[in-house]
Amino acid sequence: MKSKTLAILGIAVAICWTLLPLYWFLKLAFETIGEGAQFPPYLVPPRPQPGAFFNIFGHAYRTASGIDLPASGQAGQVILGIRNSLIVAVVVTLVTMVFVVPLAYVFARLEFAHKNKLLGAVLLAASLPPVSTLIPFYSLYVQLDLVGTVPGLVIVTLTITIPFVTWMLIGFFRNLPPVEQLARIDGFSRLYTLIFVVIPMARSGVTVAAIIAFLFSWNEFVYAQVLVTGTSAVTLPVALSGFLFQSPQPNHLSAALWLTIVPPLLVAVFLQRHVAEMNLVDPVH
Repeated sequence: MKSKTLAILGIAVAICWTLLPLYWFLKLAFETIGEGAQFPPYLVPPRPQPGAFFNIFGHAYRTASGIDLPASGQAGQVILGIRNSLIVAVVVTLVTMVFVVPLAYVFARLEFAHKNKLLGAVLLAASLPPVSTLIPFYSLYVQLDLVGTVPGLVIVTLTITIPFVTWMLIGFFRNLPPVEQLARIDGFSRLYTLIFVVIPMARSGVTVAAIIAFLFSWNEFVYAQVLVTGTSAVTLPVALSGFLFQSPQPNHLSAALWLTIVPPLLVAVFLQRHVAEMNLVDPVH
């Protein structure tokens, strides 16, 4: 009984630790500046209004009580950041899946020379922190004139998503039934078998891999902070970091922060069935 009570207490603490900051930012987003500056603070907005969400998109808003809320001075950066983040996330996800699915399948189902060495290289690439390769990438990008460009950010983000998602999918493909021999007996080529037999069987794992790639690319900050800050290729996380140096209104910053949460949240909600079906295993054994 004592262990069960401790487990419940630990879960409750973890839930509060996770949800309380999200709730507090959401509360601030629905308050005016005066309400957000009250002490002690309100636990619930006294007069909830969505003005901050209009303001960060460049629109003024008048509350029901007649208070005028002007547009945010950072609206241009927020809109630009949303556009660029969506472009990077969608392109990186598509390119990642095009390369990763056949790559993970080959590692999982086929035997070839130096396979273990190549697997080790994939693991090394997946485990390297982005900051360790930041300076080499920046030097290379300066020479190639890719600093401050969306294609440059897409390329560097792929160096994160491809190794990690490949390593993740290898274990999933290994657990699939050995259907290749049966397909070959029926006259199917290996490519046809992969596209029309194996991938449909692995749709849950492939879907989860796509979600992971999207989340990684949507939230990528380290490379973007150095490569696209102050340019037309700025992404949403970088645009929001700029708020800290411009004395933003708390409700505007809170509303903008919630914008970074909504797309990944929607993706996870709509695809949660596939996430539940995904059985991650260690591809080493």
